[in-house]
Amino acid sequence: MPPARFQPLNEKKNFERIVDLVKEKVFFGEFRPNDRLPAERELAETLRVSRLSVREAYRALELFGMVEIRRGNEGGAFIRGPSRRSIIQSVSDLFRFQGITLQEWTEARLLLELDIASLAIKRASEKDYERLEGLIKEAHEKIKSGIPAHEEHIRFHLNFAELSRNRILYTAYNSMMDLLLNNLISLSATLEHSRKATLAHTRIIAALKEGNLDRLSAVIEEHVRGAGKRLTAIAKESSLFKSSFTKGEDFFTAEQ
Repeated sequence: MPPARFQPLNEKKNFERIVDLVKEKVFFGEFRPNDRLPAERELAETLRVSRLSVREAYRALELFGMVEIRRGNEGGAFIRGPSRRSIIQSVSDLFRFQGITLQEWTEARLLLELDIASLAIKRASEKDYERLEGLIKEAHEKIKSGIPAHEEHIRFHLNFAELSRNRILYTAYNSMMDLLLNNLISLSATLEHSRKATLAHTRIIAALKEGNLDRLSAVIEEHVRGAGKRLTAIAKESSLFKSSFTKGEDFFTAEQ
């Protein structure tokens, strides 16, 4: 494959244009994972921009998870392979900065879970059921010891989302649940919240095994809406959130 070529730039905010150029060449296959990008001086001369612009672009790409900056004699900027975790974190951070309300989050979560359910009910296997049941057992044991099972419940939903066998749905859902876990911990959600979640998850598995989509959808809707109401009640009493908490106030912008 011939080396990727760049053309000179003559626009403001050159570092942003450099970021776009590198992304474009990655998406079109001119750069592949572990390929080394041109050195700062070399790319700056080719594009007729400052080395600072190139350095800023490489740093931005590193934050995006697309580039790895290596130090030493064999160092430089290298293309990284796709990372689902970095994508999930980026979407989760975007949710935070947008000031999502609990009502908006609950609506979006419900729509995603219902879409996931319609695929999962067709694609789940016996091994999938066993994995979900194992997570419920882990949650039971943790609750019995007096500790809320937030992590186990999130893992249950993420494993459920995987049953869709759809990576886009899973990535979007994972980002939302990453956001939820942080707030469950910050809010100190109660054991009662965990107990109700465990019961709902047991019902989800039962409907999934039956292959009854109507029942599965109804159980999911009841669970998601109920969880949203409980979290609203907890948030109203939490010192992390504004004392003037209302239905429309930002939920995911607590002082953490």
